[in-house]
Amino acid sequence: MKTKFAMIILSACIVLAGCSKDAEPDDEKVTAVVHEDDKNSTKKEVEDKKPFTKGAQATTPEELAQLSPGTLTKDFTIEQETSMWSKREVPSEIKENFLSEMKSITESTKDPEELHGALIHLLGGAQYGELVQPLIDFSPSFKEPILPEPREIQGDEEQKSVPTNGIILLDASSSMLLQADGKLKMDTAKSAVKGFASMMGKESDLSLYVYGHTGTQNKSDKALSCGTIDEIYPLASYDEKKFDEAVDQVKASGWTPLARAIKQARLDHEGEDSDITLYIVSDGAETCDGDPIAEAKSFAELANDRHVNVIGFQVDQTAENQLKKVAEAGNGTYMAANSLEEMTSNIAKVWLPSDLDLATLVYQKPVGWPEAMAYETVRRSSDKITFAINTESDRFAGATSLLEEEELIDEQTAQELLDIIENTRTKYRDMMDIKEEEKRTLIQNEVDRITKLVDDYKERMENLKNEQGK
Repeated sequence: MKTKFAMIILSACIVLAGCSKDAEPDDEKVTAVVHEDDKNSTKKEVEDKKPFTKGAQATTPEELAQLSPGTLTKDFTIEQETSMWSKREVPSEIKENFLSEMKSITESTKDPEELHGALIHLLGGAQYGELVQPLIDFSPSFKEPILPEPREIQGDEEQKSVPTNGIILLDASSSMLLQADGKLKMDTAKSAVKGFASMMGKESDLSLYVYGHTGTQNKSDKALSCGTIDEIYPLASYDEKKFDEAVDQVKASGWTPLARAIKQARLDHEGEDSDITLYIVSDGAETCDGDPIAEAKSFAELANDRHVNVIGFQVDQTAENQLKKVAEAGNGTYMAANSLEEMTSNIAKVWLPSDLDLATLVYQKPVGWPEAMAYETVRRSSDKITFAINTESDRFAGATSLLEEEELIDEQTAQELLDIIENTRTKYRDMMDIKEEEKRTLIQNEVDRITKLVDDYKERMENLKNEQGK
C-alpha cells in the first residue's frame, strides 16, 4: 500500500545646428557667422569634456546601489570603502591623476554643484552595489512552523506518516526569482524546506538535492545549467545547523533539469534497502529536454516502498499537467500550493499532539536567537553602508581641501562644495536609516505572524485534547 506521508512545498539630438539663409551674406556677415560657429564649437568641446552633471546624487537606496564607481576608485575593495577610520584625503595612489583631471575641469567650471558631480565621477564609492543591494533584498527567512492537523485513520491505513528516508529535490531555476506574496519564490521555498526538514528529520534520514542553480537562463548556459545536479546535504540523520546552511547557500539562476535530478537521485540511492520517498518542490515544467515522467516511473519501480511526491508552487496549467503525471508515474501524490501557508499546512500526523509536543512548540517560534540574528544581519549591513558613505564623503572633503590648496578653487567655492558634500552625506545616511527601519519592521512582523500561528495552534490543540478527555 502507498505510504501516507507529510507533504509541503518547499515552495529595468541635442544637435547644435546652424541655419543658413537663402541669400548670400556679405563679407562682414560671413565673418560674424564664422566667429559664432567657432564660439559654439569651442563651447560644445568643453561640454563634451565634462564627465559630470548637476544632481548626480542618488535619491533612493535603489539609485545608490546603481551608482557607478569613480573612475579613479573603481578598484577599491570593500575593506577600503568600509573602514571605520576613513581620512579626509585623496588616497596617495590616485592623487596625481585626480589633480590632473581636476585642473582641466576647473578651467571650464567653478560651479560647486558641477564640481561635486566631478568628484562623484572621479572619486565615487566603489562598492555601493555590493553593500546596499543586500539590504534592499533582505527578507527574514525564518523556518515556517510545522503545525500538523490531527486526522483519523481510515480502514487499514498504514499508520506510518513519514518515510525512513526522505529525499528533497529543490528547484532553483530562474523562475524562482519571481515574487510571490511579497517575497522571492526561492526564499519562500527555502523557508518551507527548513521547516519540513525539522519535522521530518525527527523520524527520517534526509537528503537535499538542488537543480537549476548554475549558469543563467540564457541559451549559452543551457548545457551547464541542465547538466548540474548537486546533492548538497547527503542522506543522513537530520542536523539542523548543517541542513540550514546547505539550504541558505542555494541561489536560483538557470534552467529546469527535473528529469535529470530525479535520475541522479535514483542512481545515487538505488542500493538503499529502506523505503525512500522523493519530495519534488518545483514551480515549473522540465526545460532541459528530459522526460521527468519516465524518470519518476523508473525511480518508483525500484521497490514498492519508493514514491515520488510533487509540490507545484504557483505553477501554470502546462506545468501542473506535467507535474501531476510525474507524481502519478512515481506512485506518489501531487499537491498544488499558491502560498506559504499552503506549503506548510499539509503535513499530517495520525495523532493528537502530546503535552510534550505542545510544550516544545515554543521552539518553532523565531524568538530569541533566530530573531536576534536577523536583526544583527540588518545592523551589520547598515553599519557597512554608513562606513562607505562616510568614507566617500571624507574623500570628497579631502579632495576639496586639496583643490583649494592647489588654488584650483577659491575659499568660498570650497566652502559651498563642502556644504554640498555634508548635505549629501546626511541625506544618504537618513535614507539608509529609513531602509534599515523598514527591514527591522519586516522582521518584527514576521516574528509576530509566526508566533501567532503557533500560539493559536497550541490553544486549538489543547482545546481538542480537553474535549477528548471529557
